[in-house]
Amino acid sequence: MRALVLRAFTAVTLAPWSMSPSAARADDRPAPEHDDAAWAYPKRGLSFFPDGPGKGNDRVSLGGVWQIAPMVTASYMRGLGSGFSFDTRFKTIVVFNQLGLGTQWATHVGPFSVGLMGHVDGFFGTLGKALIATTSFDAVGWGVLVEPGAKAGIQVSSDSWLTLQLETYLSVFQGTKLGNTVLRPDSATYAGFGLTLVVEYSPRKTGAFFYGASFYDTAANYPIWFNVEASGSTDTFSARKISYLGLVAGYEL
Repeated sequence: MRALVLRAFTAVTLAPWSMSPSAARADDRPAPEHDDAAWAYPKRGLSFFPDGPGKGNDRVSLGGVWQIAPMVTASYMRGLGSGFSFDTRFKTIVVFNQLGLGTQWATHVGPFSVGLMGHVDGFFGTLGKALIATTSFDAVGWGVLVEPGAKAGIQVSSDSWLTLQLETYLSVFQGTKLGNTVLRPDSATYAGFGLTLVVEYSPRKTGAFFYGASFYDTAANYPIWFNVEASGSTDTFSARKISYLGLVAGYEL
């Protein structure tokens, strides 16, 4: 009886030490961080996240932006494959209208999606007689902007993606007509930059809500085409910069 008890005690005591190293490591392995299916990228992609909509997919986005003044925005993006996508975008507050075309390219670096982008936008605006026939004030503005930029994004939850976007503004041509006086800068000018942090939320992996905040450092007359510091055809356009905050929000169809 004493020998039987001794053998049982020895078996229980040595059992953990007799476990194979591979079995011990298997028990110590951490559980997966998340379910891959639940963390899948939306089938038609996203508009702000660098990966874009993906080859052959389309995204239409409607929303608004507050940049000096509130503006209505709309955009269309299509994936071209190999990380490339094409887009066209429009924003307006009636007195200021901007339409542009652009492209972007993206790749992955570790958990991050990073990309480069570029746009060419034309703008036109009017204030005065075109809107209020009885006013004596009359102004028209027009121009072309080139806007290169870069972005980086990361998925932060199963249904949310975070993107930081930097866009610079180069005014290659600009004109302002105040009454009978037309003002034009002598050459292309650097008009500043905008830095935007955007969250895209897609709980059903179909449409997506987006919202974010921006920091701008731009010329005093951007994006509104008036330059209050110029008053005659011999005046130069001021390069003075101002800093301000903005907001962006909308929905991706």
